[in-house]
Amino acid sequence: MLEIVCEEHHVTAVPFDRWLDVGRPWELLAANEWLSESLSRRLDGTVSDDATIEGDVVVESGATIKSGVTIEGPAYIGEDATVGPNAYIRGATAVGAGANVGHAVEVKNSVLMADATVGHLSYVGDSILGQAVNFGAGTTVANLRHDDEPVVVTVKGDRVSTGRRKFGVVVGDDAKTGINTSLNAGVVLGEGVTTTPGEVLTRDRRD
Repeated sequence: MLEIVCEEHHVTAVPFDRWLDVGRPWELLAANEWLSESLSRRLDGTVSDDATIEGDVVVESGATIKSGVTIEGPAYIGEDATVGPNAYIRGATAVGAGANVGHAVEVKNSVLMADATVGHLSYVGDSILGQAVNFGAGTTVANLRHDDEPVVVTVKGDRVSTGRRKFGVVVGDDAKTGINTSLNAGVVLGEGVTTTPGEVLTRDRRD
């Protein structure tokens, strides 16, 4: 097949520095970490005078960084996103367009897709939140096992190592957590799934 394509079309080799497979969720974090290395500081949005922005941080047009926020780059804040007040973002985090990181929230080394919301007093670490996810106030993500082994995730019925000492959760589009939900490391919440207030999730909930 390749020979036929080469005979019928002009084929050119394209050199590249690195290849990153993103077939599994934790690989998206690795890709984001790599891309974050190329960020250059650019603050096009509205940044409060008493916010602290350190390192290579991009704040896109229309985004708002409120009072008391600390962002330690590399980090990316998308168009029309809102962060704060008094939130803390660090460690190769990407906040998508229209997303909302609320009061006193900490987000570390995570990817928040467009229109995701993390309610006040929550912690999200080493996680992927899909589009329009809504974390209720006080939602807490665990990202480290007590035995210090790599976090494992269930993939098609098999327990698969992420190879990462720290890995939080994977949350599908439109999923919602009730206030004070606790999520164990490696848990997967499916698209549109909900939790009740105060729930402790130690296993996946995919539907």
